[in-house]
Amino acid sequence: MTDLSSPDTVQLLLFTRYPRPGSSKTRLIPALGPEGAAALQRDMTRFTLKEALKTGFPLEVRYTGARAEDMRNWLGEGFSLADQGDGDLGERLDRAFREHFTKKTRFVIVLGADCPENRADNILACAKALGQKDWAIGPAKDGGYYMLGMGRYLPRLFQGVDWGTSKVLAQTLAAEKSAPFLLSCLSDVDEKEDIPAKISVILPTLNEAAFIEKTLSSLGQGFHVEVLVSDGGSRDRTPEIARSCGAEVLTSPPGRAGQMNYAAARASGSILFFLHGDSLAPENWDRDLRQILKQPGVALGAFQFGLQEKIPGMDLLIRAVRFRSCRMKRPYGDQGLFMHKSLFEELGGFPDEPILEDLLLVKKARKRGRIVMAASFVKTSARRWQQKGLLRTTLIHQAILLGAAMGLSPSRLMKLLRR
Repeated sequence: MTDLSSPDTVQLLLFTRYPRPGSSKTRLIPALGPEGAAALQRDMTRFTLKEALKTGFPLEVRYTGARAEDMRNWLGEGFSLADQGDGDLGERLDRAFREHFTKKTRFVIVLGADCPENRADNILACAKALGQKDWAIGPAKDGGYYMLGMGRYLPRLFQGVDWGTSKVLAQTLAAEKSAPFLLSCLSDVDEKEDIPAKISVILPTLNEAAFIEKTLSSLGQGFHVEVLVSDGGSRDRTPEIARSCGAEVLTSPPGRAGQMNYAAARASGSILFFLHGDSLAPENWDRDLRQILKQPGVALGAFQFGLQEKIPGMDLLIRAVRFRSCRMKRPYGDQGLFMHKSLFEELGGFPDEPILEDLLLVKKARKRGRIVMAASFVKTSARRWQQKGLLRTTLIHQAILLGAAMGLSPSRLMKLLRR
């Protein structure tokens, strides 16, 4: 295993092009136009840069298509810059590795800028693998690769390769006798169908000023995401804080179901992710969400249930929720529910009820396909259990479910709950 105790053990190199309209992501210009293709290149580079910096390893951005001043004005500080130089991609990659191995760098990893699925955890996995193998490679689904790491200089990897074709990975693997460590196979974004589906995150809020900033911060890790805060008339600073965090704030009549439906009708993403305003999304939530919805026959997904604060009996509560959601396929809204917008609209959205709107939607979705749980956790505030206690809160929830099973309407149950 690679010793990562010293961050200088590993040097990261990010290969990218300045996002100039007409010369960036040219294969996507027919679908997105010159400006749209350049904007996508800009967003992917920024996202990959952020993920690379999370590792703590020194980072060098190897650029082309602009001056160093342009790159610095675009991407900011926190890394070094170097021009890729002349030649085809193989010659530029060879030059980058050779220069750093000449400096006695122990391990060198090159990242492509057009694979937003490549996250910090995968970059760290590549670094650790270099303690086992002389080289590691991240295969791309189009026949190329999105990441390449070396523990010693291997110039043969850049010889006799037809760059820009589906033969790149196979020819690279054939060029070196020693076998590499193979990382996860991910998607490069070269064609329109490679672009990750846009996610619209919808947060219904009412006086969530104490929590909303942390919630929005957890969502900021996602790629190709819009965040819609559907506010039901907060009397605190919730809308102001949400706007300052970059979210779009919509004003809706109060009522969680109506607030979520209102925002969903205005969402531009093909995927909807409903999250409570006092809950934290997990690391790489957008990647996990998309992978689940790509599976055949999935109607709705959710995350595991967790709490932000520790309370007595928390482990028992989490195990009970896990049984309900994983075995009984009945996740609730505080776990974060997600589905394709098209199916959400076909189902008529959330029923316009004061409570149980999440459970009623899940029941409708179960008739259309599978309910799948992610492995990662959404962590919600424990305030409900802190205010009333674990036993009392659980009894109230069970009484509501029992009343619903007996045929009482959600409106009637809400009146009883208020009493």
